[in-house]
Amino acid sequence: MLSTFTDYRSITANLQKSLSRTASEPASKNEIKYFQDHIGQIKTVDDFLGNNRLYTFAMKAFGLDDMIYAKGFMRKVLLGEADANGRVLVTRLQDERYRDFAAAFNFRTLGDDPSRIEHSDDPEIQDILDKMAPKQSLAEKRAAYDTQTQSSVKYIQDMSEAGVDLNDVVKDSKLSEIVRTTVGLPPASEYDDAWTKKEQIQSKLDPDTFKDPYKLSTFISKFIEIRYEGRNSVVDPYFRPTGTYADSDAELEKQSQYFRDKASAVHAAKDIVADPALTDVVVAALGLPADTSARRPDEQAKLIDKKLDVASLQDPKKLSQLLDRFKDARHASRTATVDAYVQKTLETEAGNENEGVRLALYFRRKAPTVTSAYGFLADPALAEVVRTTLGLPPEAAKSSIDGQASLINRKFNIASLKDPAKLDQFIKRFTILWDAKNDTASTPALSLLNGSGSGLDPDVILKLQGIRQGGR
Repeated sequence: MLSTFTDYRSITANLQKSLSRTASEPASKNEIKYFQDHIGQIKTVDDFLGNNRLYTFAMKAFGLDDMIYAKGFMRKVLLGEADANGRVLVTRLQDERYRDFAAAFNFRTLGDDPSRIEHSDDPEIQDILDKMAPKQSLAEKRAAYDTQTQSSVKYIQDMSEAGVDLNDVVKDSKLSEIVRTTVGLPPASEYDDAWTKKEQIQSKLDPDTFKDPYKLSTFISKFIEIRYEGRNSVVDPYFRPTGTYADSDAELEKQSQYFRDKASAVHAAKDIVADPALTDVVVAALGLPADTSARRPDEQAKLIDKKLDVASLQDPKKLSQLLDRFKDARHASRTATVDAYVQKTLETEAGNENEGVRLALYFRRKAPTVTSAYGFLADPALAEVVRTTLGLPPEAAKSSIDGQASLINRKFNIASLKDPAKLDQFIKRFTILWDAKNDTASTPALSLLNGSGSGLDPDVILKLQGIRQGGR
């Protein structure tokens, strides 16, 4: 058997080639294709957990093989529902694998259920709720919206018969609002004077609209079309109930269409921030921080303004480009899951031959993201590499967590592992000491380590190992 470092180096010398080879193996290739072909068809958490092949693939990709059996527990992780004390399970778990898994497969609610009527046992609070949200069914809300549309159409016709001109439109706030909506202008600013408002409308409205019957009919048809499209977003807000898969093909299309329906009323970042579903789309499309929606509205608006010309979304082409970016970003999570599965498979197969190689590969991947000694101690595999490399005795693992963390901090600088060269040196040291501890290979370096009275420091042996590998 070759040394652990030799096997490790043979894989990492051209890691992409090693990963491609693993992905092309028949077993891996079949599982990857099944995942790619079926993940978009998943609509609910029951679909996901019920498809054992798909679920197993996802769990393996995130290193949760040993929890595949615990579907009830994983359901709670995925749904992200709070218990009676307001605590969410996934946020209480120290193991980041669960948080990553829940983020990759999002079954959490988004938006407010339009059919739900708020209720409080406190009469005073209930009175406030009643005043804030009249108890109307969706059908009643739609009917009221449509009635308002017809009322506006009648108003346009009446004003046309009265012989209005552009000045009349500017003076009449109701007619002005109708015109601005129809020609695609944002609501008038309170700081604009009459001349400015007239110039804005004049640049978009045919002056003969209210005189020519054909042009008036066309104008009214356009207004009704915009109102009808807007009803889907104003009256029927986007709502994704708990347990619905956010990244299913059907849900991505539904959310994209909702954004299209709402776009005519979106003129500033604050309009996006006011709607969780719109914010969700923009955050994904622009690659904004994951915690964006948890920040203050003004902070969210600033982040969006830095990366997006919101007014440009009135251009259908620009809007389509944004929605394409949204879908691509969501599909990227599927690609990331496949990449993680291939990486995990590569590590597992290497571990079947030599557990030290698996640990080295895993450490190479995870260590740069760890920010404290506690992060290493929370992960058994990382902790094993650190204890071996630092030469800590087995008894050290039985001491208090704080004691172990303090010892690790005294032994080496954790931040140094962000440097690829220092990380590589750390792993070299691990592989040699691993072989010495487990007698997994017989090499000149190991002979020196195991020889009686050699007294050589591991750093010297690392140099000898480098010579044996041709200076690598």
